[in-house]
Amino acid sequence: MTDAPLVHIAVTCTNRKRTIISDHLRAGSLPDENIETRSDQWIERLSATPPKARARDIYAGEHWVMAQTLPEIVGQRVKLWVCSAGYGLIPAETAIAGYGATFSFGHQDSVARNGDGTSAWWNRLSRWSGPSHGEPRSFSQLATRYPGSPIIAVLSEPYLRACATDLADAASNLSDRDHLSIIGPGGRCAPLEDRIVPVTAALRSLVGGSLLSLNVRAAAHVLKEARARREELRHSVFLKLMAEATASAPPEVQKQRGTAMSDDEVRAYIRDRLISGAVSHTPLLRDLRATGRSCEQARFRQLFIEERRVRAAGMLS
Repeated sequence: MTDAPLVHIAVTCTNRKRTIISDHLRAGSLPDENIETRSDQWIERLSATPPKARARDIYAGEHWVMAQTLPEIVGQRVKLWVCSAGYGLIPAETAIAGYGATFSFGHQDSVARNGDGTSAWWNRLSRWSGPSHGEPRSFSQLATRYPGSPIIAVLSEPYLRACATDLADAASNLSDRDHLSIIGPGGRCAPLEDRIVPVTAALRSLVGGSLLSLNVRAAAHVLKEARARREELRHSVFLKLMAEATASAPPEVQKQRGTAMSDDEVRAYIRDRLISGAVSHTPLLRDLRATGRSCEQARFRQLFIEERRVRAAGMLS
């Protein structure tokens, strides 16, 4: 056991992937039946699909880039884990296939419609042997195997709720409950409130980045502080450091809102850029906002998709 990890860090997975995802491996393609049937079919599909690459190489985006820096910040033997709505709890080194599944509600690949459903889904994934045989498949199993090692879970609200019962069991299985720290939103899950290290939007002015990466950036901040001060990686320590960070965060400067645009104005802008060869809505919206005009991201994306479809149909006619 001399090579056993001293610290375990688990982070929420990301919707962004560096691989093409087949419809077969999207939760949205599952039949609209009960969780037991849906999860069984999902596990069958994943089990029958060859892995493409390591999880750490498949996930993408700002959140994941920051997540991969956490082990180096700690500077000890650290094992990085992914809390995945598709695969369950897996080491970041595990080979997986590209997939589309999330615990967030209202998404095309949501695995369930409510908290009870996501919790049941997580429990069923935990009972599956998974893609990395012999590894713990839940936070509870992780704590049982390494009862003396700190577990730091950096989770968004939907994933925190899905794993709540599992995390509560993990706290009981550790030799010291103070070794479980959950860095994420506070006041969202009463049974785990004594393990939460609360992250608030006020921290954004201190740690930078977007709201999508706020939890993991806040985690990086307190881990750096703990290392600099040679503090133990304990919940009580993180709680103190996060409170200090929140109190010291400068007021966030409010950005001046751009001039709002009508749908017709946005469509005209998109059509013009499509003619110039634009292929993605994200840089287009960035360019639009740089001119002092504004459009809500979801609305811009929908209008872009519609205009691109109209243009494609016109070119084929």
